[in-house]
Amino acid sequence: MKRITEILPEEDSLSALGRRKFLGLSGTAVAALMVSKLDSQAAYFGLLGKKPVDDIPHEWVQQRGADVLRYARHIEKLKLKNITPKMVIAPHFKVRGSIYNTLPPKSMWNNIGPTLKVIDEMVETMGAPVRQLTSIYRSPRYNRSCGGKSRSLHMQNMAIDVQFSGVSPSHVARTARTLRSRGLFRGGIGRYSSFVHVDTRGTNVSWG
Repeated sequence: MKRITEILPEEDSLSALGRRKFLGLSGTAVAALMVSKLDSQAAYFGLLGKKPVDDIPHEWVQQRGADVLRYARHIEKLKLKNITPKMVIAPHFKVRGSIYNTLPPKSMWNNIGPTLKVIDEMVETMGAPVRQLTSIYRSPRYNRSCGGKSRSLHMQNMAIDVQFSGVSPSHVARTARTLRSRGLFRGGIGRYSSFVHVDTRGTNVSWG
């Protein structure tokens, strides 16, 4: 079980109970407090609500709630204008056959920031919203299940496959190349029939 202080970070949130009373709570009562806290934070990030969240099974948020919410807070700190934590987290709960994808290891959380900022700027440049971030991090097992390359940058949490509303993949790829030529980033741009791959590998390469 996660430490209570990790899930209930604000010390003053426990003041009404009193420290002695809190420490004397039964395990059931403590669990109820933690679930309540997770639910309220999940609602803040739009991960839970009265209606199911597309692509994010409710039971997964319940089982891995603390990690999901920590990653949501990490994404929020990037201060993206057009991409929400929910949009980023959703692709991590996809499944192919019996193979479920996962959240990236914490050591890789910072890797996705530069790529997300490129996508965020593409929204501003094109004036078109993101329809879906179809693939971001892929665990090695999940990457193999969907035919990903053995050295895919998705496994390093550095690449994003993205669809935009109302614009073709060709236009999206051209926009990405324009921003890259202006020095916004150095990385890969791949055009596919229904989406565009963008990564920030540090060297420029294009395909499709």
